[in-house]
Amino acid sequence: MADVATYIGKYVQLRDKVKEIQEKHKAELAPYKAAMEQLEGYFLNSLTALGTDSIASHTYGTVYRNVKNSATLFDADAFRRHVIGSEAWDLADIRANAPAVQEFMNEHDGQAPPGVTFSQFTTVGIRRA
Repeated sequence: MADVATYIGKYVQLRDKVKEIQEKHKAELAPYKAAMEQLEGYFLNSLTALGTDSIASHTYGTVYRNVKNSATLFDADAFRRHVIGSEAWDLADIRANAPAVQEFMNEHDGQAPPGVTFSQFTTVGIRRA
């Protein structure tokens, strides 16, 4: 077991070094990311002022308006009732809940619910002493 202890120590050292490099890298990138954000604001203001969705430069490229949508739930129960009550299934993403599926399988002789493939994988975790 002495070898395992040595390897655990080495792993912790490597993990610390990776974190150190990532933090240094993040700090090194910060001024560049800030400058890019300022330019993005300038571009968005320019697009709005010109009333267009894109501006092309034959030399450097094209800047364009990119709209991203986000839908979050502030009342999950109300949303669920609406989807079920109006059968508006296209409003929701339905996916299997892994812990609930595992519990179902524990109660049903290892059988997954219909239409579900259940799998597990094992990884190793290393905790600092």
